[in-house]
Amino acid sequence: MDEIIRVTKNLPILIVDDSTSYRRLLSRHLSSWSNYYTILEAEDGIQALEIIKEKSVGIVISDWEMPNMNGPELCRAVREATSHYVYFILVTSRGTSDDMILGMDAGADDFLTKPINQQELRMRLRAGERILQLEARLEEKNQSLNKAYQLIENDLKAAAEMQTSLLPQDELNIHQIKCEWFFHPSLFVSGDMLNFFRLDHEYIGFYSVDVSGHGVKSAMLSVTLSRVLSHGSTNGLVKRKMVDFPYYCITPPAEVVSELNAQYQMTDHNTIYFTMVYGILNIWTGEGRLTRAGHPRPIIVHADGRVVVIDEGDVPVGFAVESAYQEIPFHLEKGSRLYLYTDGITECENVSEELFGEDKMISLLKADHQHTLNQTLINLQEELTDWRKELGKEGFDDDVSMLAIHFEG
Repeated sequence: MDEIIRVTKNLPILIVDDSTSYRRLLSRHLSSWSNYYTILEAEDGIQALEIIKEKSVGIVISDWEMPNMNGPELCRAVREATSHYVYFILVTSRGTSDDMILGMDAGADDFLTKPINQQELRMRLRAGERILQLEARLEEKNQSLNKAYQLIENDLKAAAEMQTSLLPQDELNIHQIKCEWFFHPSLFVSGDMLNFFRLDHEYIGFYSVDVSGHGVKSAMLSVTLSRVLSHGSTNGLVKRKMVDFPYYCITPPAEVVSELNAQYQMTDHNTIYFTMVYGILNIWTGEGRLTRAGHPRPIIVHADGRVVVIDEGDVPVGFAVESAYQEIPFHLEKGSRLYLYTDGITECENVSEELFGEDKMISLLKADHQHTLNQTLINLQEELTDWRKELGKEGFDDDVSMLAIHFEG
């Protein structure tokens, strides 16, 4: 009892009864049992409800039969009007099971019969204090959890902003090349990553990466890969220093992917792998080479509507150290478009659990080929959203991204 009194110090108890003498009798009993009770009185349910709205009442001891608003009606009103928990005891001369059910349906926690036995009342109050103690502790834990969740959410939002900053810059202008993209994480952060960038006055580099899994762990690797594939230095992975003019060489795509495979192997403690396409493109001739490691098949849509699907490819990065990666040549004619994407698009499900699929995606890209590249990607995103609309969910179950390169020639 001492622990309960300590936790529920200054516990407000409201006595509701239309009999003044009965209220005063109960009030004297409660005051004699504990100095920690703050006793309040109301002559009917309406007055009681006004007091409860103004003060933080912990326990209500209410008569059943009262004018204006009876005990069960008051109990229902209290449950609707209060955000904190109020322990409600109904006092009645009724004793049938139907009456008990009616009181419980109204939200009552306990019952006492008239005339009230003092020892029984004390036991009911102890039970009420324990319940309120548990409610208070639960509320404290909920507040701590809410604060922790808010901190985590803020950190994830900051991480998402940082990840977004690594995506292609809109103002990048490359002669004869137009690049557009979209990027939709399934959570705050994404295991997808994409980019395109100048390598020199002749070539651009480009990639699309999809790290297995979802959430922070996958996003951390996707961000790391973005840094590794950074084009800002001639002493990095995609460009190497040379002694002789022009003092650098562009790393072949197969060599880039092979080196990533050597660095990011799966282990017993790290089961993450990733798929990717990395390639280079001559911005003057449209000749390019790419390496595909377990990634969805790149799509080329030519100006005349011909579609080329690049089937060749190798295993995802991280599966085996001895994995060999090949280079696949491709050619973009004037008006051709190259599309790199992650499986979040083709594996997007509708309400019937049907996949959006590669064929549907290709048909849309082909049909929209006369539109601007930006409009084509907008239309595809709208189709994906409509595909999921009947599910009643916002966003996607998997990360969704696409990088599109248009060769103006």
